[in-house]
Amino acid sequence: YKSITFIEGFMSEEKESLLRASIQNLSKSVQRYGVESGLGPGAAADSRKTLGTFSGVFVPCTLSMFSAILFLRMGYIVGYGGVIDTLIMFTLSFFIVMMTILSVCAISTNGAIEGGGAYFMISRSIGPEFGGAMGIIFFFAQIFGSTVYLLGLVDAIVDSFGEDGGNFGKFLPEHGHWKNLYGSCILLIMLFVVLIGAEMFAKTNLVIFAIVAVTLVINIVNFIIQKPINDLHPPSDNSMLNHTVNLTYTSWSRETFLENRAQNYTLDYTTKRTTSFETVFAVLFTGFTGVFAGSNMSGDLKNASKSIPFGTVLSCIVSYFIYIMLSLAIAFTCSRTLIQNDYLFLEHICKVPGITTVGTFSVTFSASLGAFIGASRILEALALDDILGSLLSVVKKGRSRRGNPWVAVVVSWVFLQALLFVGSLNLIAPFVATFSLLTYATVNMACLALDLAGAPNFRPTFVYFNKYTSLVGFVSSIVMAFVVNPVYASTSFGISVMLFVFIMFRTPGSSWGYISQALIFHQVRKYLLMLDTRKDHVKFWRPSILFLCKNPRTCIPSISFLNDMKKGGLYVIGTNIVGDLREPGFVSKLEDQNMAWLSLVQVLGVKAFVETTVDRDVRNGIQNLIMTAGLGGMTPNTVVIGFYDTSESKDFVSEPDGLPCKKPLFSKLRRNQSDSRGHIDKLPEIETHTNNSRITVDSYIGVIKDVMALRKNLCILRHFDKLKRPSASSSALFIDVWPVPPHPAQTHIEDDTTSMFLLQLSCILHMVGSWGGTRLRVMAISPSQTMGATERVQLEGILKILRIEAHVQTVIQPEDYETLPEVQKYQSLNQTVRENSQNTVVTFMYLPRPPQSEDRNLDYLEKLTILSEDLPPTLLVSGLSKVTTTEL
Repeated sequence: YKSITFIEGFMSEEKESLLRASIQNLSKSVQRYGVESGLGPGAAADSRKTLGTFSGVFVPCTLSMFSAILFLRMGYIVGYGGVIDTLIMFTLSFFIVMMTILSVCAISTNGAIEGGGAYFMISRSIGPEFGGAMGIIFFFAQIFGSTVYLLGLVDAIVDSFGEDGGNFGKFLPEHGHWKNLYGSCILLIMLFVVLIGAEMFAKTNLVIFAIVAVTLVINIVNFIIQKPINDLHPPSDNSMLNHTVNLTYTSWSRETFLENRAQNYTLDYTTKRTTSFETVFAVLFTGFTGVFAGSNMSGDLKNASKSIPFGTVLSCIVSYFIYIMLSLAIAFTCSRTLIQNDYLFLEHICKVPGITTVGTFSVTFSASLGAFIGASRILEALALDDILGSLLSVVKKGRSRRGNPWVAVVVSWVFLQALLFVGSLNLIAPFVATFSLLTYATVNMACLALDLAGAPNFRPTFVYFNKYTSLVGFVSSIVMAFVVNPVYASTSFGISVMLFVFIMFRTPGSSWGYISQALIFHQVRKYLLMLDTRKDHVKFWRPSILFLCKNPRTCIPSISFLNDMKKGGLYVIGTNIVGDLREPGFVSKLEDQNMAWLSLVQVLGVKAFVETTVDRDVRNGIQNLIMTAGLGGMTPNTVVIGFYDTSESKDFVSEPDGLPCKKPLFSKLRRNQSDSRGHIDKLPEIETHTNNSRITVDSYIGVIKDVMALRKNLCILRHFDKLKRPSASSSALFIDVWPVPPHPAQTHIEDDTTSMFLLQLSCILHMVGSWGGTRLRVMAISPSQTMGATERVQLEGILKILRIEAHVQTVIQPEDYETLPEVQKYQSLNQTVRENSQNTVVTFMYLPRPPQSEDRNLDYLEKLTILSEDLPPTLLVSGLSKVTTTEL
């Protein structure tokens, strides 16, 4: 600022005021950006963003990671998995989660994070289709997770106060649907907490966190000071073990550790099913599904980009070491019979009665509450992004004054209530693990894609990651999803694919940016550099078309026809707009027309690029298009233009029912193309033949000469407004080829590049599926039957060598053809073609070379008009390069 002040001293007052105004505008822009993106001072004005790192990320993450595992399932894990498998499982889970956290930190520090957590990161990184599909999956992962934690809380309540074997009282019925009733009552309390808002959730979590911390410390101290206990009994719901059997707490014992060292996968007394590494890992991994609990609150955090990385990493590290410490303490002090037959043993061995139960109630309530509020935030974000359209239209309208999405909360509560009736924690756990692993894989994939794309704007402030950490996180998440349960994993992937396709067809285009475009650009650039035109060979030739079209309203049948004829080659639709960029409003008009062109290409479903030039002279503009179209080794080798016609043209855009293409123009409209009609309507109106901007005859013939001078093949289209596309069973229809010029030269047909080009194009068209039902017919014109038979044999031999399946038909010229004046020769040939075209769909004809002298341009155009008058859709073709080969 001092430097600026110093400079101001040497400026005039006018320049000084301009500089001050610029600085003020820049300051306002920065402030406005801060408000819009959630950064800077303006963001603090959002009444919903009230949570910090500790209360908004660390506490909910830690409590969600503890969840039902900490006090309810540690015995299940150590008892069946043993110390070795348990340590492997926890370490593997920690590794997967840490790789994912690194990706989350990278994405979250690369820009402003709004509501929706992982869904927001994925959708803004790799687009709405994939992001929406995974957002829905993650929503249900949170719903399933909340249900698992809630069922754990219900189990703890019943074990403490159930009438059959309550530890502190026996007054709660526990058979039939009583557990569902208890769960519903607790869920109703959660509903009220979440409806109040994120602040209430944070305050509740802080109280719970304090209770859990105290409980955890007491249990750790208890392991140290508790003496052996030999008269513990199985819980009342364990029907697999005689209740007279005594279970043993041995205190610290090497023998106990050795007993618990190896795995022992037997029957689980709650499900009556045999356990395995996969089932135990699925239950254990639910303790690591809370990694996104802080991210889910992104819309309520004061500074999400700072809080999410620090709070999540710290929470994960703390949780991991607590789990490892508890696992070793249990393995050294508790007999395998105890931990396999009493999942609430921590309460039974504790010197402080009821403290573990209070901790269990608290941590499971908090974990369920965190997943509940996370699900509601994800659902709100899906609704605001219009991912499912009208299905969630009610959700995005229901918000309180302070921004709490109460409708999303109620909808999430309905899902939770319905899922409560499943009733078994261990049956639902695989869903939580699989859905969460799938979400982790997608987050890692998003970060990997961003890194591989190499976009300059991907520069997160969190630098402790790279593409390898993302790749390892992605692969390990996918592998473990199938290890947990192949059926659930396959089902999840199938659901994701269906959701992806559904959203792709139903979601409007977004302005978030698509990582797929960045990756495609990266790869295309690399392969274009590898494409060397010096290595081109005729046996790999394919038509690369530049179609010069003034107004697409009149050219839609031609655009679709050429899309069929390109045979996987380059297809560029080019237009020259007459005007000057310096004209007021011209650039805006140009942008509208470019958008209209792109929308039309998308709706028609043609695989084409659009190129536009601006020039007051049409011929100069077309020259620029011909010379600049394409990129690197991908350049057009064939230029297609329309016929010079002064008759009124048909507007196919305004009459979609009359479109002579495969499908009506707007029958292919999808929801993400709903605005295409609006863009297409901005196409220029059809000009009348009296309009001064029409190309002149001399310029038109000049374009033909330019194309040939640039050594490009040339096709001129006429009568394609009458094109009627054949069906696959149109065996009575023909594609006709007339491979002889009006003035046959003495050269053989196989040496004539235009004749070979005609045969090649017609063969390519006949190879297309919708044209395969037609018959390809090559017309041999001859002055007599005898010479006709000879020419027919020659043509059949050529077609056989070229491997083109076609019928050769001999047509006899009038006897006086050679003596006729030039114009009458064209008339005679036109009549001959018309007489043989009753069932012809498309006609390929030889294009005569243009005259050298401009004085004969009008005569040349008249001859072309006579030659093609009243014919079916016709291509007048000139070939200047070799396009066929008989070499292997």
